[in-house]
Amino acid sequence: MSDSHNPWHGLRPMRPPSALRARVLEAAREAAARKDPGVLAALYHDRLLRLCAAGLAALVIANVLVIGRGPASGQVAARLLPVSAGDGGDDVLIPEPAGLTAAEQLDDLAPVLGDAIARSRG
Repeated sequence: MSDSHNPWHGLRPMRPPSALRARVLEAAREAAARKDPGVLAALYHDRLLRLCAAGLAALVIANVLVIGRGPASGQVAARLLPVSAGDGGDDVLIPEPAGLTAAEQLDDLAPVLGDAIARSRG
């Protein structure tokens, strides 16, 4: 097939100049040889990263304080029954059936869910 009938003849990518290829390979070697800074060095040198880390630490502490003092801490515990799944399978935890509807359980859940439930009923 001749080049005059080939519609893709002019669309072949051109090779980059050899000088450019040599510069890119040299830059890649230098980048690979550089040692990455550790987490502490990055925190020490980067102001924005220190700010983000301090904000994250503040959010975690605030979350622990709020969850630790909330009305639902330690009051609700799901009762689970271990059930074997087949012959020698992994144990599966299935909630114990309460036998009550949601409306019947509302009085027991009111202290956990708060005043919004009491206001919605009456």
